[in-house]
Amino acid sequence: MKKFLFLFIAALSLTACEIDDDGPGTVQVIAEVVDTTLPESFEEGKLYDFKITYLLPDACHTGIGVQAMREGSGEVERRKIYVAGVASRPANQTTCNLEDDDLEVEGSFSMRIEGDEPYTFYLWTGVDVDGKSVYNEVVVPVGEEEPTTPEE
Repeated sequence: MKKFLFLFIAALSLTACEIDDDGPGTVQVIAEVVDTTLPESFEEGKLYDFKITYLLPDACHTGIGVQAMREGSGEVERRKIYVAGVASRPANQTTCNLEDDDLEVEGSFSMRIEGDEPYTFYLWTGVDVDGKSVYNEVVVPVGEEEPTTPEE
């Protein structure tokens, strides 16, 4: 898990620029997920589109998409999905003087449901005081949920 998180953050913190370009590049950062359209349950074999709303760190950032990654390649790990927004800003920008009341951005990703076991989505919400990522965990079952009967 720690290795996955390190690779996830490292991939998002890369600077994008051309080798011969002496101008400013961009820095990518992960952004807090504030809303999503996860269903109550999944149907096996069906392709789902998920809309994600994420929050830009400030008005100087631009939303560039959603990062959704599986924890690994094994059967159990493939059902653990880590989701975060991705934002960027100019690499040479050290302060932001712009203000904006609407920092929410929408993005999306698609995924086909395989197997009949539940999927767990880890929606990135930030870091704790120790610098560790914090997630909202949402479990979505595959197949129709069995109705519950009231206790008699």
